Amino acid sequence: MNFDIIYKDVTGSTNDDVWDLANHGAHPGVAVRALRQESGRGQWKTRPWVSPEGGLYFSVLLEPRIPEEEFPSMSPRLAEAVARIVRSIAGVTENEIWVKPANDVMCEAGKLCGMSLDAKDGKVVLGVGLNVFHPKEPIVTDGRNVAAYVCDLGTEESRSLLFANALSNPLLRVQYLDAVMQGLLGAIDLELSAIECEHI
Repeated sequence: MNFDIIYKDVTGSTNDDVWDLANHGAHPGVAVRALRQESGRGQWKTRPWVSPEGGLYFSVLLEPRIPEEEFPSMSPRLAEAVARIVRSIAGVTENEIWVKPANDVMCEAGKLCGMSLDAKDGKVVLGVGLNVFHPKEPIVTDGRNVAAYVCDLGTEESRSLLFANALSNPLLRVQYLDAVMQGLLGAIDLELSAIECEHI
C-alpha cells in the first residue's frame, strides 16, 4: 500500500480528519499525523484520548478485502504488529511488551499505546496513539491506565543511543516520531496483507 501522509501540528482528532478525507474521495493509505490532539478518542468512545506533545498520534484509512463482519478481528492482530515494532525499537522481548485485549500495547510500567478501529461502508479508519516522550505536564489518569513511555524502555545504553539527541532537540524529536510512524505503517500494511490472504 502506498501511504499519503498529511502532517499537522495540532488537530481535533486524526480519526475525524481521515474520515473527512474519505468522505471526499480519498483513497486507502491516506493518513494524518498530529503532534497533539485536542479531542482525540480511543476505542471506548466515551473515554477521552489524552494526546499531549511528545506522543505519536496518527490515523490511516484502510479498505480491507475481507468480510465486514470480520473487521473487529483485525484489531488484536494490528495491535500485535504495532507491539512488534515497539519491541524492536526498544530492544525488549515479548515478556516486556505485550497486547492487552483487544488492542492496548502494555509494559510493566503501564500503557504504551492505544488504538481505535472505526468501520463504515467497507472502510476502516485505524487510529494509533503511542506514548514516546514524556509530555511537559504529567498526564492525569483514572488509575486504570497509567501512561508508560517508549523512551523509558530498554537498557540505559540503548536509551542513550536512541533518545539522547531527540530529548534535547524538538526538531529531532519530531523527525524521530515520523520515522517511528513509517515503521508502524509498514507493519500494519504487512499484517493487513496477511489477514487478507487468509480470506482468499
